[in-house]
Amino acid sequence: MIQKENAQPRNAELSAPNQGSDSATAQADDKAFATLQAQFALRGHQLRCVTSPNGTQAFWAERWGLVRYLPSLHDAAMFLTQIGGRA
Repeated sequence: MIQKENAQPRNAELSAPNQGSDSATAQADDKAFATLQAQFALRGHQLRCVTSPNGTQAFWAERWGLVRYLPSLHDAAMFLTQIGGRA
């Protein structure tokens, strides 16, 4: 396979944290998180998120002092289904 000369800068752009052009995506992610957070609350769990300085996010669900790490919003939705909620 032949690589194009401009392939490397494009990959760097895609790996950058949310910038101005991704504001619609960031808002959609925020809305999805808020929706999941409300659904978790209805099941007696707390869904939390932390964003590192480089833009990566980590999620976790908590109930009765027990914590479950969830690497993505998709995993959070799958866990919500597992505990009887609706994503």
